[in-house]
Amino acid sequence: MNDRKPGKLIPARPEAVADGDYMPRLPWRLIVPFVLVAALVIVLHKSKEQAKVDRLRSQILQVHEQELADASKRYVQLRDRLDAWIVEAASRPPERAVDERLKLEGLRAGNGLYLRIGADLAKKKETISAAAVRMQADAITRCLGLSPASARGIYEKGAFLLPEWVEDVHETDDLMTMRVKDNMLARHMRADLTGVLGLLRSDWFLLVLQQGPSRARDPVDVFLWDMRSGERLLSARVRSRGVLLPARILSKGLRAAPELSATKLREGAAVDCSIASSIRELTGATAASVSSAIAPTTADGGAPTGQPDAGVAAGAEPALSP
Repeated sequence: MNDRKPGKLIPARPEAVADGDYMPRLPWRLIVPFVLVAALVIVLHKSKEQAKVDRLRSQILQVHEQELADASKRYVQLRDRLDAWIVEAASRPPERAVDERLKLEGLRAGNGLYLRIGADLAKKKETISAAAVRMQADAITRCLGLSPASARGIYEKGAFLLPEWVEDVHETDDLMTMRVKDNMLARHMRADLTGVLGLLRSDWFLLVLQQGPSRARDPVDVFLWDMRSGERLLSARVRSRGVLLPARILSKGLRAAPELSATKLREGAAVDCSIASSIRELTGATAASVSSAIAPTTADGGAPTGQPDAGVAAGAEPALSP
């Protein structure tokens, strides 16, 4: 007879289970020591790496403070001066002014710096460096008879002398990065330091700010400073008025050279030499000019008798481009 009272709940009890039906207990007495040992190894490894980083950092900073201190100071002063001149030059259209003592031929006796960048990139110090590094060669200074060094080298090869470079060394905690910086400093000192120090001894600085994508169509602003006194010797806005006079030599038995396209006639050193001629004209020199005379023809279209006109050379095909 069932003596369970109606409505009374009896809790269920699990039946006995065989060993192994539940997850086995973890051997914590073995795991804990292993974890502690692994953690200790990681800490020791990190400590050794940090010690190497600190040692490399100390070596790099010691070199900067002892061997590069004077060079760094002079380099920063020059960069600051150039940047200030460039930003000021780009801030407004230049007034046409030339120091009466200026003789372009006299610049050959000194060491010069030359930089040509877009005027839109010259208005902020942050963009000057990147624009200078992208500077391409031109013929303006060659047409002036000058051989200045490119100021591109100042911005491209001397950045390791800046305080920002040293600050980055202070903030670096990665061993691989620190090794790269150590190798870079050694390479810069071996390959670039002498050249940068030479640029720091420049006597004058010629700046050309290009007002558009093409020197053939757009004006350029030209500035010249005396690096010793800081005086501006020249400032003006000039345009290219170049005329290219190509000629094809005709030789018996040989094919004539192909004619230059209209695009080629508007490119090349003629544009830069025209700008140089305008600069020379500012200093009192006579600008070069070009004229052409076409020989008259007879009624049947042939050449007239007598001497050929001076504007047409026998065996040549002169061409003019605006």
